[in-house]
Amino acid sequence: MRLVKKGFGFAIGAVVGAASVFSYQELDKKLQPSIFPVFEREGYTLAYDTRGKIPFWTHEHLTEESLVKNTERSGMSFREDPDLYVLHRSTLSDYHKSGFDRGHIVPAGDERFSKEALLETFYLSNICPQHPQFNRGLWNKLENHLRTLVKTHGPLEVVTGPLFLSYEEKGKKFVTYQVIGDSEVAVPTHFFKVVLSKNKVWAYVIPNQPETGDLEEYRFPIDKLEKISGIRFKG
Repeated sequence: MRLVKKGFGFAIGAVVGAASVFSYQELDKKLQPSIFPVFEREGYTLAYDTRGKIPFWTHEHLTEESLVKNTERSGMSFREDPDLYVLHRSTLSDYHKSGFDRGHIVPAGDERFSKEALLETFYLSNICPQHPQFNRGLWNKLENHLRTLVKTHGPLEVVTGPLFLSYEEKGKKFVTYQVIGDSEVAVPTHFFKVVLSKNKVWAYVIPNQPETGDLEEYRFPIDKLEKISGIRFKG
């Protein structure tokens, strides 16, 4: 599947197989597997990871007009995504007493041009478990920085998502991550943002930890991010 929108090219693939215990003739068409869903919201696009119960990626087109504050966040509450198959949703109880924030991937602060757009950022399909100090600290700083850039440098294309990066131990590489709740919502090890401004593109990768410091310390090569994320950002 390939999606091209507003200057970004994505090549996103998923391999889904049926158990070999069934022959093709015996397999009812109702059991045919479906692809991972992609949702076009009022203010953003989201590809959803039905296994991890979190986004694969989100895409926003940020302009001064889209960042105008026409509605307030007060009264907005997190909720399950009604567009998702019920067994593929995360729930409020998954996050309850988990120790993690319900971290927006598309920030609520980016989508206040309409009530509907803001409400859609509170769907749990747009949420990942984030360390509280990460969510309220460096990640929030990055979100605010990009909104400021729109005002000073013009429109931005922004792609955001989770990562599950490896670590090395005794000469071997491993990927391990926590899951929370009965839905086993995946807790990413890192998060990324890719930003396109006119003809310039750059990326950030930040660990899901109480990180501090200058945002420039978390710049990340686009080619390397394409390799580890499985997402193609350059058309």
